[in-house]
Amino acid sequence: MSEEEEDCLDCQWLSNKYTLINQLYTLYDYDGLVKTLIQQYKLNGDVALNQVFQLPPKLFKQYDYVIPAPIHPNKLEQRTFDHVTTVLDNQKIKYIQIYETEERQKQSELTKIKRSFQHNPFKINKDIDFENKRILLIDDIYTTGLTIHRLAELLFIRKIRKIDALTFARAVNNDKI
Repeated sequence: MSEEEEDCLDCQWLSNKYTLINQLYTLYDYDGLVKTLIQQYKLNGDVALNQVFQLPPKLFKQYDYVIPAPIHPNKLEQRTFDHVTTVLDNQKIKYIQIYETEERQKQSELTKIKRSFQHNPFKINKDIDFENKRILLIDDIYTTGLTIHRLAELLFIRKIRKIDALTFARAVNNDKI
């Protein structure tokens, strides 16, 4: 929330369409140096910068499954590495990839409203019993919350005990990034 908000406006907006996740953890605000570093890492392929994103090891002990947001195979081929799982691998954090995604327009080019009208591009590609499990979803940037909530939407029908999310950064002004 911003300092001016009494209630989280993003949460109110998301709750009209989605069951909200339990907790969102973020490492940094997505502006200034952090924004520059993430862009250098993700868009310019500076893989060594994955070490900048030090994840809190104690947090992961609370979860049965750590699940990263997926990257489309075409984008992976273009980028040559998965920017989320590279951070997890480097820190030896166990995860399972259960999602795949359709190719879609670059989300940073869309406004919050335009993103909200897109259909859910994700699907689960593994048959795992998640009943009563604690899940931590991982993504790089929390902008509108739609990616996390669309991923979570596919899990809520499986009687999950708890779904939380961790992102490397959260957009400060998330009308459009």
